[in-house]
Amino acid sequence: MDEIYERLEPIFRELFDDDDLIVTPQHTAKDVEGWDSMMNVQLMLSIERAFKVHFSASQIASLGSIGELAALIQRMLDQAAPGS
Repeated sequence: MDEIYERLEPIFRELFDDDDLIVTPQHTAKDVEGWDSMMNVQLMLSIERAFKVHFSASQIASLGSIGELAALIQRMLDQAAPGS
């Protein structure tokens, strides 16, 4: 899971133009300045490209925190792994 956060952090930093931004499992959109619905679309697209996954609209709508996002990414990567 640490690897996922290590890969997420640069995406968040670049998108929100904040080199000091630290992502934690507890963070929500309310905790990150500028994270509105339009930015959420860009964020999800950037994450999909970086991790080579695809989120459904219902999966995105169900996310409440970065921790839940990271867990979803981990599940998707595990399912895509050979032999799973």
